[in-house]
Amino acid sequence: YIARCSSSHSQFLLSSFSFNKNRGISRDDSNGFIPKYLDLGIFVDDPFQTIDEEGVGYMVELSAKLGKSVNPDMSLSVCGEHGGDPKSIAFFDKLGLNYVSCSPYRVPVARLAAGQARVNRRMAEAKKEATKRATATTTQVDQKRQVSFTGETPTDNAVVQ
Repeated sequence: YIARCSSSHSQFLLSSFSFNKNRGISRDDSNGFIPKYLDLGIFVDDPFQTIDEEGVGYMVELSAKLGKSVNPDMSLSVCGEHGGDPKSIAFFDKLGLNYVSCSPYRVPVARLAAGQARVNRRMAEAKKEATKRATATTTQVDQKRQVSFTGETPTDNAVVQ
């Protein structure tokens, strides 16, 4: 629904999205099949605890991109169990969600996970920037380096400018 709303008309401006998984099959209904799916490797993680990045996560990513294309200042959040799961929080940080909401007993873990996600993102950005600067410097040095040989062999009169 959100993806459709955000892509249908550019004049349709929302101020926020909040993703919540509490629709459809409940956690109580899933007790009969989730453990079996985990054992069989159908699910890597319990989807009621950790976001399925390739399935539901893709829809969250698509909705977030489409929503931001309509309103770049849109606030994006997630609420529920996924809002307190460290793996899910790292994924939501990567997508650019603004905040998570979770039950009070999960807040300390969520705050720690959000801080770790931010530090990891900033470290990756710094590493990318350092690599970019090093590549630019190497390119400049290679462009400035001119080698001329005036002697019989390169070792006789090699001049590096």
